[in-house]
Amino acid sequence: DGNIDEVRVWNTDLTADQLRYIMNQEIENNASFVGGTYFNSRGITPSKDDISTIPWSDLAGYYPMSTYTYTNTKDESGNGHQGALKNLKTVDWQTAPLPYMSTQNGDWDNKNSWLNGNVQPIPGTTSVVNANISIDWNIVQTSHDIVIADDSDLPSSNDGNRSVLALLVDSNEIHVDGNTALGTGFGLTVTHYLKLDGDIDLEGESQLIQTDGGDLDVTSAGRIERDQQGTADVHTYNYWSSPVGVSNITTNNNSFTLPDVMRDGTQNINWLTSGYDGANTNPVSIADYWIWKFANLLDDDYSAWQHVRSTGTLLAGEGFTMKGPGSGAISDDQNYVFTGKPNNGDINLTLNAGNDYLIGNPYPSAIDAHQFILDNAPIIEGTGATTGTLYFWEHWGGGSHNLQDYLGGYATYNLAGGIPAATLGTNDPDVGTGGIPTKIPGRFIPVSQGFFVIGEANGTINFNNGQRVFRREAVGSSIFMEANNADTGMIPGRAATEEGEAIDDPRMKLRIGLNSINEIHRQLLVTVDENATPGFDWGYDGLYYESQIDDMYWMIGEEKYTIQGTNTIDAMTVLQLGIHTDSHGLNSIMIDKLENVMDDVQIFLHDKELEIYHDLRVSEYQVYLNAGSYLDRFEITFSNQDVLDIEDTDLDVFDVHYDNAKESIVLMNPSNRDMDAIELFNILGQSVFTTTAVDNSNYSEFKVSNLSTGTYIIKVNTAQGAFSKKVLVK
Repeated sequence: DGNIDEVRVWNTDLTADQLRYIMNQEIENNASFVGGTYFNSRGITPSKDDISTIPWSDLAGYYPMSTYTYTNTKDESGNGHQGALKNLKTVDWQTAPLPYMSTQNGDWDNKNSWLNGNVQPIPGTTSVVNANISIDWNIVQTSHDIVIADDSDLPSSNDGNRSVLALLVDSNEIHVDGNTALGTGFGLTVTHYLKLDGDIDLEGESQLIQTDGGDLDVTSAGRIERDQQGTADVHTYNYWSSPVGVSNITTNNNSFTLPDVMRDGTQNINWLTSGYDGANTNPVSIADYWIWKFANLLDDDYSAWQHVRSTGTLLAGEGFTMKGPGSGAISDDQNYVFTGKPNNGDINLTLNAGNDYLIGNPYPSAIDAHQFILDNAPIIEGTGATTGTLYFWEHWGGGSHNLQDYLGGYATYNLAGGIPAATLGTNDPDVGTGGIPTKIPGRFIPVSQGFFVIGEANGTINFNNGQRVFRREAVGSSIFMEANNADTGMIPGRAATEEGEAIDDPRMKLRIGLNSINEIHRQLLVTVDENATPGFDWGYDGLYYESQIDDMYWMIGEEKYTIQGTNTIDAMTVLQLGIHTDSHGLNSIMIDKLENVMDDVQIFLHDKELEIYHDLRVSEYQVYLNAGSYLDRFEITFSNQDVLDIEDTDLDVFDVHYDNAKESIVLMNPSNRDMDAIELFNILGQSVFTTTAVDNSNYSEFKVSNLSTGTYIIKVNTAQGAFSKKVLVK
């Protein structure tokens, strides 16, 4: 019941990509090679020209059916193979989409929006042959207001992402619908060629993706708009980047000042060039004093920050700091609109060894952090441009412009996973001061998110289209690092969360936490990955980046890390911990979370000074520490080395506890094992009772009176090893 528009007969095999490239355009002889008529007629030569290497001589016959002689049609291949039309019912006007062209304002999925839409499928829609795939290789040209607000014509596996081979927005606007509060939006992917002379408005979580090798025509005179939200608080920093640059028709990936590209809705922001506080005006007022960058400068040199303000220039891919206008609290959003020429393709920034660079996602789509890390990795056994770890600032308190009052830190991500920034006042890794969620960065970096990298060797930081993906923030796969109190239960819709990734990441992960005397909570991560080793591994071991007054870190050799990878965890594995504290007092080490860890895996905190193996699966380990550093005292082990020789059956019946009514240590030894000594320690690690008068009786009591209320540790030395247990004296 359909129509045939063209017949092409080849004397060679064509790939699927080659066939798709010429599905929405006629072909012609282009200097003895096959060319696409539509692209050639507009003077376009896409970088990804899938047919440019096919000799025209490989075409045996070409019948566009535009020239007839009676019931014969002319062969336009030049080979003179005239075609005979058999059983011809009618000859009609051409209705094939060569390419798809808009005819009126309307929805993308409304057939009336397209030329000959009543006889053709909608562009970029589900295949009529296989409902599980979409036709992602249409060429589309628009000159009307077209709205993408529905994905019911796409397979569910597309997750709202519509792809085309080429998109030419000649005028007017393509509006991609979405709602930030609801976390909704659609993807618009262009695989080969984009010419933007109109506008593309990306609402909510909507994104524009161009794939590896895809072109943005440099002569594009149009622009895109993309929203992103930062904190509304006047004292609080976000780290930003821009998905757009200044619009012109001569260059892409252009530098910019913030007034060039950043708006409050449709209005220009009021940039305050004096004073330190923004203001909740209409449009909002931003104090430009707080706009800084850190571009390829020495690590740990706070004075090196470069003042950008509202007049300084930023390069594509560079990050910058900015505080809110005072339109709300830390957890409240302030919406901004980035508008300009979208960035696309390779973006490179110079980075020297030992230097830091505040950079950011430069595209109007999310990027895959794994791919970004790997694209900047060592070549074979050399060094990488970066250390392979990304650092995301989260500013979660302080209420002041004074540096010493800032409450914040760097969440960290690499190939082993992500951890939150150190927080204040809780042992819950998902909650910081005042109940503000602490975000765990994950695999996908959202639009406009800034982050730090460290230079490992002199080289170039590279962003490219191969890193771009469509990921909404609100579905737990992409998270913007700014405080937000949305009630999603974990990460309120912003850089990929570990929770969001857990389904797809089967690796064993242990999250070990510290609660310090000064109420700092630090979480560390160890991940089991076959690509890692017990030593240092590029991209899997994340360097400790910033120091809190109290803190904890992994020790690998002499270096400190907050994330480490290893290839195995077994009974002989030992993970060295380092701790420093600013004050005398009680500190606790605990398991924050276990992922893909079998129930039979034992996890101990070994206090080498007190010779105690504490089972962290049972409870946290509390220890009194004097102010100072402890780099060789604590370690995580996966067996109690002191009791390896004691049979499990004996451990089930061997027990010791403190009987508060009798004010006595009670030892139950039904197997009559030989005992050497019993010692009692207070929480300061001081021995308050010891005895060697212990026999192998199956029941013994040892009077220990006049103890202060609190937690104590009983240590029993046997001929086979030591056994310790934490008890509470009331």
